[in-house]
Amino acid sequence: MKKYTHAWVALKAMKFLEDQAGKFNKERNANLKNFLDFISTYPDTFVRGAWFPDTVIKDNIQGGHTWKYFLDNTQGKIENRRPPVHNNCLALVQNELNKKVSLDVKTSDLADRCEALSQMIRDTINITNKTKSGDVLAFNYSQVALLFLMFAHYISDAHTPVHCDQRDFNEPSSIHSDLEELWEAEIKKYYSISTRKEQFDLDEEGNLQLKAGKQGYQGSILQKCDDILAHTSWENMNSPDTHWSVLLGTTNNNFWDYLVSVCLVSFHVSLLLFPDAQSLGVDYNKVKILNVSPFKERVLDNSPLILADAINSVALLWLAAWERWQLLSKGIR
Repeated sequence: MKKYTHAWVALKAMKFLEDQAGKFNKERNANLKNFLDFISTYPDTFVRGAWFPDTVIKDNIQGGHTWKYFLDNTQGKIENRRPPVHNNCLALVQNELNKKVSLDVKTSDLADRCEALSQMIRDTINITNKTKSGDVLAFNYSQVALLFLMFAHYISDAHTPVHCDQRDFNEPSSIHSDLEELWEAEIKKYYSISTRKEQFDLDEEGNLQLKAGKQGYQGSILQKCDDILAHTSWENMNSPDTHWSVLLGTTNNNFWDYLVSVCLVSFHVSLLLFPDAQSLGVDYNKVKILNVSPFKERVLDNSPLILADAINSVALLWLAAWERWQLLSKGIR
């Protein structure tokens, strides 16, 4: 994803969480309120903060932003982790998930990066709450917010199909850039943004604002994404279990498991969007996916599902990370 797409996903995740207020058990509702009170203080930092992994950390060329699978019927294995059933892309590729796959270990650190960041968030909040103000060893809450925004960046990358596919869709291919530029262009087209300040122009409540008088939003991939989110409920939403792992799906015990399951689905979505080139008789180094069928139609049809799942995962893992430090402080992993 590109700069404003990452920030848009994070802002939409915050709004999605606001819409879930009151839908959980008493303890989780309180946790959600506390998290929203915290993260909603920093909306003007979302663009730069969510983009730091690309502009400052720059670990994308070392695999920090990717988890790349390839089909491997000889030495591969079946990956049994699955995202929760509310993952929209899961249904698209359900029948493909039992195929044997292998991981390109040289370019696959994304799940590890997310697990590490989630633990850093947990530790940083605990240190911040246990040290005196002004202590040179202390963090501050704006630094914690930055960690959450960086976390959102890597989570979103797990939902970007080309980040999970070993095939080279970068230079000379333009598939990677064309896919991400489509999403970025749509967000810039319909949402009010101050590129000079590197901020979305938010209303008084901190919500994203559509550009006044802009035609075409109805029926766009972004409007369809909104519609999907409006009809999404999390698995185990009303569970009396207060441990954060209950949110991650039945096969996943931690953030690492969850991200692996997401990346597996994203890989198969990539195969759905961009099937074997030889079978189609196309050259992926030359084809422009937004100008040629069936790629254009597949990308436009599935982009709302991909983006909605990214927003959903950021919201879910943000809340889980917030609960994780609280439980650890009580002696619970």
